Amino acid sequence: MFILTAPLTAHVVGFTDVDNNGLSGIERQFDEILKAGGTPIQLSLDIRIQHIMREALRKSLLEFSAKKASGIIMDAQTSEIIGMVSLPDFDPHHPKKSEAIFNTNTLGIYEMGSVFKIFTFATALDHNLIKLTDVFDASKPIKFGRFMIKDYHAKNRWLSVPEIFMYSSNIGTVRIALKFGVDRQKAFFEKLGFLKPLKLKLAKMAPLYGPP
Repeated sequence: MFILTAPLTAHVVGFTDVDNNGLSGIERQFDEILKAGGTPIQLSLDIRIQHIMREALRKSLLEFSAKKASGIIMDAQTSEIIGMVSLPDFDPHHPKKSEAIFNTNTLGIYEMGSVFKIFTFATALDHNLIKLTDVFDASKPIKFGRFMIKDYHAKNRWLSVPEIFMYSSNIGTVRIALKFGVDRQKAFFEKLGFLKPLKLKLAKMAPLYGPP
């Protein structure tokens, strides 16, 4: 059992101005339809999943003293978004001019970090350039231009492909990436649709106070 709060779906549902004009989220995307009345708009959000994800992100935000946290959960079978949370959030009944009103899932651009290692492995496996039994030298950092690539939890030894993935080895992942190069990686990302913005039925937020 959980208690529903206004901020739970604030960034998705959005809010209106004093004249009932949609300024963000679903309120803005379907402003004309909502004003016309008639058939209600049904969202794909699962409120239980929304609550669980918000609580998990809230705890992580506090644990790591982070400034922001965001997450999206998508149904792999239907492509429906069943959860979308952006923290800090806000009360849509009383929106204020602050960073909290920006949905970091749709308005921000961020590096994916180690999550993207998954697709490095997928690219190499898709081109049959590595096998799970292969091993790579992760015993010391790799210098690339002016950058030194190292592991945060270094094992300082050769690692198998599963170990590179399991320990999230930056060194091992780079050695795998060097096997297929930039062009193959870009082509693979394009095939997955990574080079195009994700189409969501959420309009960009209108300026709250005067011109942007």
